[in-house]
Amino acid sequence: MKLFTKSALALVIGLASTQSFAGGESGIYIGGSIGRASLDTKDTDYDLSEEASSYKVLVGYNFGLLPFLDLAVEADYRSYGEFENNVAKSELTSIDAYGLVGMNFGLAGVFVKYGYANTDVDSVIGDQDYNESDTSPSYGIGAKASLLDFTFRGEYEYFDLQDTDDLSMVSVGVTYTF
Repeated sequence: MKLFTKSALALVIGLASTQSFAGGESGIYIGGSIGRASLDTKDTDYDLSEEASSYKVLVGYNFGLLPFLDLAVEADYRSYGEFENNVAKSELTSIDAYGLVGMNFGLAGVFVKYGYANTDVDSVIGDQDYNESDTSPSYGIGAKASLLDFTFRGEYEYFDLQDTDDLSMVSVGVTYTF
């Protein structure tokens, strides 16, 4: 029994130490997330304060400078979903680029990100169609857990669009590192 306990402990320590370095390895990763987006407008003619199902697909590269530190760049396409009230309906999508800095604590870690989002807003107000595009700063925070080449993550992101009070997204997702 002692041999089994010691062997199991050695295996767990070995796997944990290998995974603690996984976040610091360089490489390309791809992934996706699903979540909820929240939109609040500044326009007094049609107040729009709604939530919608959202998703994103992403690709990134981790530079892997140190085992406990992630430095990465990431790009994504996302759909915030469709927001609607009795006067207006809007659909938002964006292409984003970020820089990420993260700290690894064994199998888990945290990260912050900052970048820019090029957001397209397609709206229908009454019988009028409106199309707008805005490039704006965006930032986020998140937590992650790694298992082999997969990383499971949860994050909150905020987008500073000029015609909204708030556009944010809370999501969970997974990435795969090559």
